[in-house]
Amino acid sequence: MKKIIITALINASFCFGQVVEGSVSDKITGIRLSGVNIIIVDKNAGSSTDSNGQFSLDIKDLNSSQIIQFKHIGYDQFRISLDSLMSRSNILLQPRVLQFEAIETSGIKRKPAIEKDLPQTVSIIQSDAFALRAYVDAGDLLATDQSVQIEESLSGRKTVSIRGGNADDVLVLYNGFRLNRPYDNVFDLSLIDMQNIEQIEIVKGGHSVLYGSDAFSGVINIVPKNTKDKNVKISQQFGSYDSGFWNANGQLKIKNSFLSINQKRGSYKRIFQDSQIESPGLNSSLSHSAFDMTNRLKNKFVNGNLEWNFTNDKQIFDNTRDQNTINSTNQLAGVRYDGVLWFLGEVELAFASHNLSEAQDLSNQRGYISRSLDHSSNKVDARKYINLNKVEWMFGAQAEDSKLNLFDDQSLNNTVQLGLKGAQINRQHAGFATVLKLHSKGDDIGQWLTDLDVSYRYDFVRDQSDSLVNRKEIYDLSEISSLVDFGNNQWSNSIFKISTIASKRAPGMTMAYWATTGNNIKFPSLQQQISQLTFMEPDQRRLKPEKMKSLEIGINILTQPKTMENVDQLELQASIFRNDYLNKMRSTFLLGMPIAYFENVQIATMSGLEVKAKAKTYGGKFTGEIGLSNYNISDLSAFPFKSPYKLTINTTSKWNWLIIGARVFQEGEQTGLILVPEKGYNEIELPAFSNYDLHMTIDVDFNIAKGQISYSGRNLKKNTISLDGLLLRDTRKYLTISLEL
Repeated sequence: MKKIIITALINASFCFGQVVEGSVSDKITGIRLSGVNIIIVDKNAGSSTDSNGQFSLDIKDLNSSQIIQFKHIGYDQFRISLDSLMSRSNILLQPRVLQFEAIETSGIKRKPAIEKDLPQTVSIIQSDAFALRAYVDAGDLLATDQSVQIEESLSGRKTVSIRGGNADDVLVLYNGFRLNRPYDNVFDLSLIDMQNIEQIEIVKGGHSVLYGSDAFSGVINIVPKNTKDKNVKISQQFGSYDSGFWNANGQLKIKNSFLSINQKRGSYKRIFQDSQIESPGLNSSLSHSAFDMTNRLKNKFVNGNLEWNFTNDKQIFDNTRDQNTINSTNQLAGVRYDGVLWFLGEVELAFASHNLSEAQDLSNQRGYISRSLDHSSNKVDARKYINLNKVEWMFGAQAEDSKLNLFDDQSLNNTVQLGLKGAQINRQHAGFATVLKLHSKGDDIGQWLTDLDVSYRYDFVRDQSDSLVNRKEIYDLSEISSLVDFGNNQWSNSIFKISTIASKRAPGMTMAYWATTGNNIKFPSLQQQISQLTFMEPDQRRLKPEKMKSLEIGINILTQPKTMENVDQLELQASIFRNDYLNKMRSTFLLGMPIAYFENVQIATMSGLEVKAKAKTYGGKFTGEIGLSNYNISDLSAFPFKSPYKLTINTTSKWNWLIIGARVFQEGEQTGLILVPEKGYNEIELPAFSNYDLHMTIDVDFNIAKGQISYSGRNLKKNTISLDGLLLRDTRKYLTISLEL
């Protein structure tokens, strides 16, 4: 009866009332907000708050289910039905971390995990953006960022570098679960299916404490899609090197559950230029399967999301010239809960199991290698959040137990073989992290807000080895002292960081200035420890953990200029940083062989400047951005084959059914060390280069289904630079046909 009376009163208010009045405030500080746009969705009408944060909205001819949207450039968008709005006198908006693409992130989309960590340089790329650009894989997409460099191996694997760091300095996550291979701490981005991605979050710099030492130069979080409607999408891609990949993705909502199933398969072939044998080449095939499910739980004791994720990746690589084959399987299974859990309040709990199995074989004139890796790990992650408006506190704990079984039989010409042929190594890693955020009350008119963030992390790592098999009989262990305690390590370290951010949120513009400083550490991976022994000298020192001290100062500005006709939004992001490294791990490679050798460089430094500017014009029909990174590196060999300079220019033009875009880019020279038998280290320099990409997408509507025809051309400017018989930065063209039901 009570519900009927309330409904009748609401309906009566629609009949006799013409306006609804209220106010809008900052959710954290409680200060009233001016310049908030209030939009009646799907109607050409609305209002805005005055200097005191008050608003008055005409609701004539609106029904009770009409959606009202509150938008401010410095806050998350907020949507509410009209009947709910009439029962609330004050709307609270959540301030957001300033980052690119933030204006597109509405309240119904996922918030980046970085909002729980320190302020730093962040880019968020929404699915709409990369769907329009016809990218082939996640590696091609990330390469458009001026801070990111993508490296492609002979086997076609694509790894990522952020701010000149190495591939194992970047933590790659899938919905918060670690994807990096436990053995060498890298991940192949070509495995990711672009159709199943909602957004990609790029966190730059080694300031994060949430993820520990793996996030030494940055974090990339790939967020899978969650849909509200049933959806089936299939696509077929054709391209250079006889490549062909097909994708199938199905999504379905059942009550409060979202289900997504995805499959990607394909192969390609590349040809060597300088081989004497007939039809030499690189043949590669891959298969990617993913299962994602989200359950919305809401009852007396639980109010949050329970997510299930499973991925299975298989790769087969065959180098017919060097008789090199790689066969690997990578599996990840995880479950996560995020929300309110009974008396514990707001928590985040996660468990993941990761398994890697890989066999590598090589036999040519330089020697032979037969290697097998079997690695399994289990990880648990728990976090607790306390929100007291002006004080936010997060504390959490992580624990990981992993096991590696290694067999590595090899014989290389002109190289004395030392080290291990087989081993079993167990690693236990535990960490504790806490972040304390202190928010100011702001100024009198609610424009300037300041935060002070303090974080602390403690990590403990213990390695234990068993079943060691040496390559040859060793009678005097004093000759090779590092073999005595190989795989038996015990490290611990504390990380402390502090940052401050000042932000100004005004009508049509928001800006932030921040400074972050602290330290970080990276423990040697199992691959680095094992590879070190291959060419060990009697007095070779064991690898030490790599340490870094850093400082970053940045600015972020978003504005909607009213004085510039046809300009919807301007964005500017700039930062300067300096990293000082102690015991930096440097890798070198044996010429023509897939073997890396690692050693510590006692001292190395890197400082840099990064700038990105972006403009959206003509109602979002044209978007242009320019990015620049320039790094000063003390020792280029410590950052092998990384460009100290990169310039990117991206444009996208959209019409009703046609999207055309281009990317022009330039990268500086790259330097690395190659180990040549009987000659020692040889420095190789790849010259600076510039090139351009083009992409085009045509939308097709069949009433019962929608489709797209996409063309993507990469490195269209001819380039003749080759390394070990393969063209570098070679031209590639792709055609993709997709259908969505």
